[in-house]
Amino acid sequence: MERHTGREKACLFDFNVARETVESFSAACGVSCAVLNREGEVLFKTSVGSEGCSACRAIMASHGLPFRCGKLHLYGAAQAERFGGRYIYFCPSGLAYFASPVMVGGQAAGALVGGPALIMDVEDYLAGEPKAWQGLAAEEVSSLCTALESSPAMEPARLSHMSALLFAASVYVGDNSAALLAHREETAQQQDIGVYIQQLKLERAERDYPLAKERELVHAITEGDQSTARRLLNELLGHILFSTGGDFRLIRARALELMVVLSRAAVDGGSDQNMIFDMNFRHLNEIDHLRTAEDLVLWLTRVTERFVSSVFCLVDVKHKDVIYKAIEYLKRNCQGKVTLEETAGYVGLSSSYFSKVFKEEMGETFNSYLSELRISKSKAMLLTTNASIAEICDRCGFDDQSYFTKVFKKYTGVTPGRFRERRGRLETEKERSAWPDGGEHNQRKKGRSSL
Repeated sequence: MERHTGREKACLFDFNVARETVESFSAACGVSCAVLNREGEVLFKTSVGSEGCSACRAIMASHGLPFRCGKLHLYGAAQAERFGGRYIYFCPSGLAYFASPVMVGGQAAGALVGGPALIMDVEDYLAGEPKAWQGLAAEEVSSLCTALESSPAMEPARLSHMSALLFAASVYVGDNSAALLAHREETAQQQDIGVYIQQLKLERAERDYPLAKERELVHAITEGDQSTARRLLNELLGHILFSTGGDFRLIRARALELMVVLSRAAVDGGSDQNMIFDMNFRHLNEIDHLRTAEDLVLWLTRVTERFVSSVFCLVDVKHKDVIYKAIEYLKRNCQGKVTLEETAGYVGLSSSYFSKVFKEEMGETFNSYLSELRISKSKAMLLTTNASIAEICDRCGFDDQSYFTKVFKKYTGVTPGRFRERRGRLETEKERSAWPDGGEHNQRKKGRSSL
């Protein structure tokens, strides 16, 4: 690791916190990371995965070429501050870096810089012939290839994710980088809404509330689609501002109505019902303190993002738990008149959403699974008890014996009596062809022998 003593004393942020943060980032991501002061000087740097950078410096030095890495990273940090907290850039040799400013008191007090990283194969990299490598001797190219192969290689998408993580780290080190990003997002949203309002004016649009667009927004929230939800919300907000003429009371009323609709969408999307109700209670307390249309716009944006996040973050984890509970419930109650609505209520989901989740996770519909479960139970009773077929029919949740026989044959290819007689042994092709129906049993291709 590389460390410059003395200068960290002049830091406007906690140098020890910054050092520990970049050490953790570097160890977790496998990429070198550095702490810079506001002049671009390196205060501390890890050496993980920096072989490519070292090779670059060595070769340029051997050729007497200047390298201005300090100015390069200072530029990257300045661009990161300009563009909302994160910026990916490339050195003259084509290696990728990413920077985030450390903000203190509204000013950039330094920066965190990650890299270098190679976002292409070494062969492709060299084929691009970076200016710094033109005219290199064969042994120098070989040395460079060895160093580059030891450098962290990644897809652009992974580089972007690392940039986002480094920005989060800079927020932790500084005091208000989050405000920088929030300001950028607010400005972008205001521009989007302004453009949409201007479009409505030019088109002389109707001032009636766009229910169709609201339904689209509800669907986006149900699906946990953050980007689509944000776009549709901006358009709805633009229409509300346009149609109300900026009347705060009307905007407030529309915002409250929309909050209720969107909260129900989050529940239908799989969010925990009690959690959403608690969020609504807090949101109602927040709106009482808002005094301008701009405040209402920002408030409703945050509310919507919370609803979408609750769907996005919980749905994958929740599904497995929900299905496990549902199956256990069905196994305990399949002998009765159990319904999809009852089971959905037991696991805490709306019936429509539960039906969708069940089919996605189990690969079959709720009714199909329930029928299969009942048939499985009846097969076990036919083989292990002396109960009559009528009794088994009743204890496995079937109201009518003829219907039970029909369903049983659909899943097994034989009647309940024949199944018991053969002790569950499957019939051969020759035996099936001897049956009056020519062996055309509706054999279920996808079934479970036990549940």
